[in-house]
Amino acid sequence: MLLLFAAFSLLTGAALLALSLWLRSRSQQCLQWPSVTGHVIESRVDDTHLDMMKPVLRYRYEVGPQSYIGFRVSFSGYVASRSAMEKLIKPYSQGSAVTVYYDPQNPSSAVLNNTQTSDWLYWLAFGLGFLVLAAYLTWL
Repeated sequence: MLLLFAAFSLLTGAALLALSLWLRSRSQQCLQWPSVTGHVIESRVDDTHLDMMKPVLRYRYEVGPQSYIGFRVSFSGYVASRSAMEKLIKPYSQGSAVTVYYDPQNPSSAVLNNTQTSDWLYWLAFGLGFLVLAAYLTWL
């Protein structure tokens, strides 16, 4: 049974480590992305299911002849409180014009804030914690 938990911890740790490195890489890359003007089409806190409350932000933008719908403010997460979610979406009211930074290699990937620091260190710490737990469980 311990080996099963060790394997689960190893896989979880590896996944969180990969996520943290991806977030770090993307948050650095988006500093160089070109921008276009887009428009917010939806901005609200979805509290239909209180246990799964989340901010909902969608914006439309065009790169060349192609139209896209984006949803990401930045490559950072958000706090789980309603007030934090409202603060996150407040600058992006429905119908407002926004600057959209998009990946020139994949224009469907975009952010509204390309300077916000990613929370990659948070995920790195959790990933390393799970890897340490896996090592500990393996040597018991």
